[in-house]
Amino acid sequence: MGWPSWSRKNNETFTVSCGTVGLDVNATRLRAMSCETGRPTRPLVLEDPHVELPLAVNMEGRTPVVGRAALANERRLPHAVCFDFLNALTQPLEWKVGKHRHNAAGLVNLAVQRFRTVCPKPENLTLTLPIYLAPQKVTALANLFESAKLPIRGSVALPLALLAASDPSERRPAMTLVVDVDDHALTGALIGCASHQAKLLGSVVLPRLNLRAWKDRLLNALADRCVRVCRRDPRDSAAAEQALFEQLDGALDRIRQGDKVDLTIRSTHWFQNLIQQADDFDGYCNALATQAVSVLREIILSAPEPLQAVWLTHAAGRLPGLANSLHEQISERAALTVLGVDAGAKAAVTLATRWVRDELPRTHLDGVVLLPESGPPETRSAPSRRSRTET
Repeated sequence: MGWPSWSRKNNETFTVSCGTVGLDVNATRLRAMSCETGRPTRPLVLEDPHVELPLAVNMEGRTPVVGRAALANERRLPHAVCFDFLNALTQPLEWKVGKHRHNAAGLVNLAVQRFRTVCPKPENLTLTLPIYLAPQKVTALANLFESAKLPIRGSVALPLALLAASDPSERRPAMTLVVDVDDHALTGALIGCASHQAKLLGSVVLPRLNLRAWKDRLLNALADRCVRVCRRDPRDSAAAEQALFEQLDGALDRIRQGDKVDLTIRSTHWFQNLIQQADDFDGYCNALATQAVSVLREIILSAPEPLQAVWLTHAAGRLPGLANSLHEQISERAALTVLGVDAGAKAAVTLATRWVRDELPRTHLDGVVLLPESGPPETRSAPSRRSRTET
């Protein structure tokens, strides 16, 4: 099924401005890569100086603002921040703060317009999207881009895009589990590669294990730890809680590398440092990791042949304890890989050339993607190893 709004009208051509752009969209953020003739692929700065644009809206002031202004108020003024609205497209929901009233389409449109200021006339624009977006919601999203004069060549579900855009010189795993997480849900997708096509064989969407659930668990555990150390609770102060929350992303990056983290909790009348190890974070989130692995195991057991690879997106790879639990309980005979932070956007750029050559239909691909001619899929189990990381 194709989307009429994506079709060329009267043999129209795309105006060259920032080359071919791949945009990775989920409920947490937008991230883009650009490829211009004669230049290497590069990330686009969507919110100077950051390459990511958070998909959150701050409605505290006179004008709603999308991006990090919302994250800066997430714990300080939670009632004024809107998030997890991507999956609410086409639903009759409204976010009301003071005089501001927006539905999901209006909130997403703020991000689309922000993207348009960075890349007003891409030559070719393609999207990778979460697997939980239903076709009608993808159509609604495409219409927002069309209204902003950003016509889309096509879009593809992220797990399929990652397999279809993988290096054709390497043998693709015949059976791969792709795990992702964002502000809406933790997702698992079983992708089979055979007969020159990547096919979605099964999927699971777990909203109760979304990224915010993991961060909330960490925040509460760290606050409890602070209470035990100094008998003061950062959750009693909005400013102290916000400051601790803003340190979580950096802490997750360092913990993933096996480094210890030194967190600073500061209130008006007191100050406290907390030194945490990777094992501490794993322990805090052990219950969440156990729940996730239990559900993902059901998908794997339904696979028609043994699993050969487990791919974690950058966001999923940062979840404390998840990679270790998967390795120990699911992927004992499979290679576990944590993908780079730009993997989704790079996949969109790679597939854009195939859309230009009309090798792929101009629609949203969420079931099957034809693979370019390459070596046959890998049919033997990969050697056991703990994990590796792609940059």
